[in-house]
Amino acid sequence: MAEIKGEHSLSVPESVPVSVSDQKLPKTKRVASLDIFRGLTVALMIFVDDAGGQWPMIAHAPWNGCNLADFVMPFFLFIVGMAIPLALKRIPNRLLAVKKVLVRTLKLLFWGLLLQGGFSHAPDHLTYGVDMKRIRWCGILQRIALAYLVVALVEIFSRSGQARDQQPTQFSIFKLYYWHWLVGACVLTLYMALLYGLYVPDWQFTVHNPDSIYNGTTFTVTCGVRGKLDPPCNAVGYIDRQVLGINHMYNRPAWRRSEACTDKAPYEGPFKKSAPSWCYGPFEPEGILSSISAILSTIIGLHFGHVLVHLQDHPSRLKHWLLLGLALLTSGVILHFTHGVNSQLSVS
Repeated sequence: MAEIKGEHSLSVPESVPVSVSDQKLPKTKRVASLDIFRGLTVALMIFVDDAGGQWPMIAHAPWNGCNLADFVMPFFLFIVGMAIPLALKRIPNRLLAVKKVLVRTLKLLFWGLLLQGGFSHAPDHLTYGVDMKRIRWCGILQRIALAYLVVALVEIFSRSGQARDQQPTQFSIFKLYYWHWLVGACVLTLYMALLYGLYVPDWQFTVHNPDSIYNGTTFTVTCGVRGKLDPPCNAVGYIDRQVLGINHMYNRPAWRRSEACTDKAPYEGPFKKSAPSWCYGPFEPEGILSSISAILSTIIGLHFGHVLVHLQDHPSRLKHWLLLGLALLTSGVILHFTHGVNSQLSVS
């Protein structure tokens, strides 16, 4: 995974020249708590990436469930969302703000494709280059770029409709930024409708792995269902296969460590002789539909950032964060028992 650096501060300059697009913005004091949280998240990312192979209980869950590694992406998305209002408060010029957001989004997409698209496929042997017919389009930075772009644009274009409250209260912040929650509700509705309403037909794939005895073999996965959340027949994978193309998806999904695929579960090991065909197939953990649902984590961070800006005393901030956190935790527990927890699908 990768680190996202955001510009953030609590001080808002009285006036910023809006006629000169390349005017340098004044340097302001950073929010130390957010920097510390970002640093801890990076440390957690390094820890689970390096130690996950030896201790699978901290690596990504093979399918259902949630392990330590599954918290890293939501943490990064939350940090990105929280930094957005702190950075954009310094840029009252809407056009300049949009330009800044688009440039940063393009940078994230570029580095995401370079680092995870398959260009550096054997750095230990100084072997580089990628077959465009098999490049991986999605990845961690691409997901962060999508969430950042959507939430930042919502923040920019909803500012004109915000009636500024001279003395914001605990509940007036929800009123000030109701557009954010409306967008979040629309994202959640779209995600749930597609996840449970989309029909998933049978699909085929060809194994492209020189080390596999099935290299070049074409398998057929039988589905023909709707609303399933199992590995082979969910709507998340179906959308990625149709839009991205099956040859542009991740070839070593976490489900390879599931009990259905290997006797060494939750460790990665040789496949069972009786392993179902989908164990050999690709799956994109940072796919299109699951990345759309990830926008919600960024919107939550955005709201927490506005609390930091508007409420000036620490007790009020902590009270608001604790109440909202408890509400979200309660919702998560309810969803856990009704829909389950699955970080691969970004469910709950």
